[in-house]
Amino acid sequence: MNPALKETIAVLRKENSPKNLNAVINELVKSPLLTPAVFDIKGAPAPKPGPDGRVQLPKDTKISLVMLNSKDDKHYYLAFSDWDAVHAWQKTAGQGRQIMMLRFDDFANMLQKNQEASGLVLNPGENSLRLESALIQSVKKQKDAMLQMQKERQAAQIHPGDKVTIVEPTVLPDELVDPICTLLADAPGVGSAYLQIMIVNDTRKSYLLILDGPKDEKLFAAVAQAARPYLAGREQKMDLNITTSVSPLGQQGMRGSEPFYRKGIGRVIEDDDE
Repeated sequence: MNPALKETIAVLRKENSPKNLNAVINELVKSPLLTPAVFDIKGAPAPKPGPDGRVQLPKDTKISLVMLNSKDDKHYYLAFSDWDAVHAWQKTAGQGRQIMMLRFDDFANMLQKNQEASGLVLNPGENSLRLESALIQSVKKQKDAMLQMQKERQAAQIHPGDKVTIVEPTVLPDELVDPICTLLADAPGVGSAYLQIMIVNDTRKSYLLILDGPKDEKLFAAVAQAARPYLAGREQKMDLNITTSVSPLGQQGMRGSEPFYRKGIGRVIEDDDE
């Protein structure tokens, strides 16, 4: 039934704003969607549902999704947030269709392969929502980037028994530090930030960023995204680990070090003593 998705769609219909559209997309990427389809089982007898209600189709079954043509001769895939929306459309369409379940990634992948499709229409009818292919591809790209960052962070986690050595970098790279300072200027909870190099088991080297403030996963993700261009451009791959000043790792990283960022000052430049 996707109640959260239906609620965000209703809010968007009352006020069409980027914020409300973003709320719909956030629910859309994680919600199962229903779509009409035509199954060609090549003359084989229609398969019967199993005990769980699912139907196992023959391997050579051809599945064609029903598409909607717009007045300007564009073609869109159809998707429904819930069964009520499906039934309302079926009454208007005047004929029944087989209904299958797909997800946002499925539509994004189909749009990437099918250049004739212009996007996706959600809940077609008087209150339909049309999402163009470019928007869907952009959201899919951001979603994949976030998943990749999560995988990298999980792979970089420190396990019990690991040997951890923290050293100060000889030079702070501007391409890494400056974008982080810009982000932290809009993060009221962060008072200062430190950058170190962490070596795990004498083999795995990465940057360690310590933020003097509360743990904020959204801020962590934004900082990681800002650092990605510099990290990706290095010849030798180095990840960025982020922690807070209250963690044991953060306490170790701050000990005897000076921050590169302070709230109200921004980037701290240390002058050489003469």
